Amino acid sequence: SILAKSISAVMGILVTRYLGPGPYGDYSAAYAYAGTFILFSELGISQLMVQEGSKKPEVLPRYFGNTLFVKALLCVLCYIAMLIFMFPAGYNETVKTMIVFVGIAVCFNAIDQSVYNYYQAVQKIYISAAFQFLTTVLIALFTIVVLVAGLGVVSITFTHLFSYIIITVLLYFALRKEVKPKVDFPNMGNMVRNGLPFGVHRIFYYLFTQFSILMLSLTVTNVELGVYSAAYKLILVLIFIPSLMTSALYPILYQLGDSDRSQHQGVIEKIFKVLSAVGIAGSTLIFVLAGPLLTWLYDGKFNDSIPIMMIVTWFLALECMSFSLGDVLTTTGRQMQRTIVQGISLVLLALLIFTLVPVFGIYGAAYGVILVEIFIFFAYYVLVRKNVYKVRLWRQLPTTLVAAALMAGVAWLLYDFHPLISASVAGVVFCLVIVLIDRDFRKIGTFILERVTGGR
Repeated sequence: SILAKSISAVMGILVTRYLGPGPYGDYSAAYAYAGTFILFSELGISQLMVQEGSKKPEVLPRYFGNTLFVKALLCVLCYIAMLIFMFPAGYNETVKTMIVFVGIAVCFNAIDQSVYNYYQAVQKIYISAAFQFLTTVLIALFTIVVLVAGLGVVSITFTHLFSYIIITVLLYFALRKEVKPKVDFPNMGNMVRNGLPFGVHRIFYYLFTQFSILMLSLTVTNVELGVYSAAYKLILVLIFIPSLMTSALYPILYQLGDSDRSQHQGVIEKIFKVLSAVGIAGSTLIFVLAGPLLTWLYDGKFNDSIPIMMIVTWFLALECMSFSLGDVLTTTGRQMQRTIVQGISLVLLALLIFTLVPVFGIYGAAYGVILVEIFIFFAYYVLVRKNVYKVRLWRQLPTTLVAAALMAGVAWLLYDFHPLISASVAGVVFCLVIVLIDRDFRKIGTFILERVTGGR
């Protein structure tokens, strides 16, 4: 997963610097538009299949068949909606052409995702991971061909389309001898209804991450959108960190949520402490080195993105801090409260963008994202304190803030060096300081050192 995301990040940077602000704005508009519509093809039935199929394997053929049928039907409807609404949206011809092909690509990918959910249900995650990695590699190879050939922005959409079609065909051959999906029309309605809580949560979460780009695509020029997206999408690449670090702990948290709230609180506070350190350190470092970092990554073509980056970088810190609090609600049977907060946040973000963008331009969208993330953090905090337990967060932050401040000072002193050098040295300083002054991080550091050295 980390390797695949790293490859995707590198290719994203190459595409961004290859296209430049205007074409990259068109690229971002098309993918945000198509990505938003395709979210509604997943109403939670895939997640329901995982939940029920992992407990009762005998129901999997029926759940899998219904999932594929509903998903395929919804993909067709979503694609038709994309084509209809792209005209009143006012997009230029380039974006419209891209939407036609990107829309087909995301439909194939949506079907593939349900197959990956099937492998998750039968505890063959390694197979889905292999196919997802292969998808990333194919997209990267096709993208390199496009860049080397000097083709235009529309050609890049075919890298995803061809890759997803190839993967869909390979998945068909991999599955045809393993399972025979069965469509069960009488129970399909119940499955959709039972899956909706999963689906609504997913729609709200992913729509929130893309919403600012989608709204800007309707209100600003493609150059302005490209400038905003070049900074914002770099931060989105890092947002997988909290879920990656906590995914292995979910079974434990679910058990403790039912059996021992005191231990549950202790684990959550430690998770918050570690995630906060990662997020605050990352955001601080990017804030200080935003100038040389973007100049190097984008070859000086997106220098106007530097102020945007200095704002949206705090999205990472706030997401890391709020993620563990959201997990408290999820693992103690309060998922609906988390979903409601996400829904309110989406409405709040829309209001802020409509209010701030006319005054501050694309900076208004960046400020809106951060303000809403602050709201999410405090909403989760209040809900946990009021309904679950008196979580103790603020005592977890002083050592992180001290280490981050010293790291920022070192990064500033090394500002004129290559950003990789200044970031590496400053990062080492942060790690050394936080390990020296905090017992919990000292234990983590000792554990990592023993694993690296083999206990010697």
